[in-house]
Amino acid sequence: MTHANVLKKRKPLTYRQQKIVFGVLFLLPWIIGFVGIFAYTMVDSVIYSFSNVYFLGPSTPEGVANYIQNRGITGTTFFKLGILHEFVGWHNFHFAWNIHTEYRRVLVNAMIEAAVNLPVIIIFSLLIATMLNTRFKGNVLARAIFFLPVILASEAVNIALSQAVDLQALMQGDRLGVFGNLELNSFLIESGFPEAIVDFLAQIVNTIFRVISLAGVQILIFLAGLQSIPSHLYEAAKVEGATPYESFWKITIPMVSPHVITVGVFTIVDSFLRSPVTRLIIQTKDNQQFGVSSAMAWMYFVAVMAFLGIFVYLANKGAFYYDEDR
Repeated sequence: MTHANVLKKRKPLTYRQQKIVFGVLFLLPWIIGFVGIFAYTMVDSVIYSFSNVYFLGPSTPEGVANYIQNRGITGTTFFKLGILHEFVGWHNFHFAWNIHTEYRRVLVNAMIEAAVNLPVIIIFSLLIATMLNTRFKGNVLARAIFFLPVILASEAVNIALSQAVDLQALMQGDRLGVFGNLELNSFLIESGFPEAIVDFLAQIVNTIFRVISLAGVQILIFLAGLQSIPSHLYEAAKVEGATPYESFWKITIPMVSPHVITVGVFTIVDSFLRSPVTRLIIQTKDNQQFGVSSAMAWMYFVAVMAFLGIFVYLANKGAFYYDEDR
């Protein structure tokens, strides 16, 4: 059988196989970088998390042995590239979680904040993207305004806002804020609303500016998803007598549901990158506690991956894929 006959008999790739191939090609630069650079650092971080770390620099075996004896190190040790590792098992994890004065509290608060901000940012981004997707005068300027906080350096924004005392008070819910001046939280509680719901609403209102500043990229993702919806679906719904409200729930929401996963993953990762946990881990490392900081980082990593896994699982169950049968 000739080579030409083999090519003729080869079946073309299905649509699903083509998506897999292009997906792998898209991720290939990241995979190469991860395997060639990042994976080695991750292995070192795992070793650090189970060790007490001592930086000796270039040393002879005799010098390392003298250092171990002088420091009274009794655990299992090994020396690599000027660094002495003393294996301590799960001690660093135990210290970070049970003994460290701040880590557990900061981590739990970061998880709660991420859980609260996630649905708020997703809903807010979708509503704003839907509004910006409509034709109206100045919609290009409106899109730029909503994306402006992402373009501006966050430090510059914080410095500028630090001068606006009244604006900060309004955003933070102080005496000028909605939940401060009107004492709306007390009114709602006296009206019979559960205190947990009132606190949740107060937290949302008091962090509205932060939500806006964190939703720029998410708005763009949803906007791209809305613009990719075939217009004939809306035309057919209009012919059938569907109202804009019905079209939104029956067409827009199902068609953008896959983008909810993308937006959610981006929001979760961005939220955790900005969280105080990261700063605490870096601060611990700067204090020469490399083993403890590595243990903190790995516990943080596991918590983030668990959070991501739960969200993706739940979101994927409700996602609608327009081309899934192709």
